[in-house]
Amino acid sequence: RSGGAWASVLFGDRSPSGKLPVVMPSTTKDLVAPGKDDITYEEGLETSYRSPVLRIAFPFGHGLSYTYFEIEHAWVFVEGCPEAACVKANITNMGSRPGREVVQAYIHLADDDGIYELKAPVLRGFYKTAELKPGELEEISLMFMARDLSVYDEGAHAWRQR
Repeated sequence: RSGGAWASVLFGDRSPSGKLPVVMPSTTKDLVAPGKDDITYEEGLETSYRSPVLRIAFPFGHGLSYTYFEIEHAWVFVEGCPEAACVKANITNMGSRPGREVVQAYIHLADDDGIYELKAPVLRGFYKTAELKPGELEEISLMFMARDLSVYDEGAHAWRQR
């Protein structure tokens, strides 16, 4: 089955729509090398796509398509949202071929009280559209629970909402 799927993408019958779940480093120096016996994780929250020092060839969440999409009218709301916060947006296929898009929602967690040192935004949600024909629009909704808007405080052994 996978051979047919690969062929349909390579020959243009289907548009790819996946996104990378990992970072592809630029060089071997940008890899996290395992140790012989013990591995010490010293990077804390600044691992993978959040690292300020790794050089990246293809970032986390990168993906290609045979068409392109426009995200418009994104808005955040709390009132009427069944969770802590919601986001709605319109996704339009602006290309000449049908395709799907994976919309990714990254949140910047403010560090007002010095609990952590994380400068990069954090992926907290995503949504894959239906296959959209050229010019077709889909309104998407993302919901974020309180924990999605939180960071773990090791000192307090608890989640703290940002």
